[in-house]
Amino acid sequence: MFCKYCGRQIADGSLFCPGCGNQLNSAQETPPQAGASSYQQTPPSQPGSYPNYTPTTPPPVGGYRPNGGYQSPNSVSTFNGYPMKWYKFLIYFALFASCVGGVISGILFMAGKAYGEMSEIWYFFSSELRIVDLLSGIVMIALGVMAIFVRQKLVQFRKDAPSYLLIFLSISTAHSAARLILTAALAGDLFFSSSLAGSYVLVLVLSVLMIALNNVYFKKRASLFVN
Repeated sequence: MFCKYCGRQIADGSLFCPGCGNQLNSAQETPPQAGASSYQQTPPSQPGSYPNYTPTTPPPVGGYRPNGGYQSPNSVSTFNGYPMKWYKFLIYFALFASCVGGVISGILFMAGKAYGEMSEIWYFFSSELRIVDLLSGIVMIALGVMAIFVRQKLVQFRKDAPSYLLIFLSISTAHSAARLILTAALAGDLFFSSSLAGSYVLVLVLSVLMIALNNVYFKKRASLFVN
């Protein structure tokens, strides 16, 4: 090794230079490499290093946007891996069809035309059936209006939208069951011998199935409805 003060060659590990007498380190410092800088770059700051930093998260799918308005249902194709085709079918077709069908059927029942050309025979067989149909028509029109109300809840991703949908389906199912029972009780053999008996039972079964399926469907997507 060499003395860093006078340049004299000395024994390795010497503490003092015998030539100039200066104190030496136990090992000579390695000179910096060419191009090396003594500046040490500060690592990039992490978000938590700022005392007033608050991490932000993007708004949930379907959530209310800060600049106003709701996210379009068209932009929601999947949620947590679950497809949203049934949701779109409900808001773009099924609930509209329920509204139109409910209003038209309600008007026919209230006008005494629900059975077509056989209406007079049905009412002749049971005059009380006209009162039942009048009340049933009012309920149908109310359900048609409720269908649009529920649709708007779903479109805006309201938190209570799935609950309102299940309430709507439950009322519709209860109405179908009541109409089936009352019509069968008042019309008797005329009802059971007609095609209405089978269609009423089919509607009731499908209504119960719709409640069960929609309950499972929207439970898996509950966090989508946050508004």
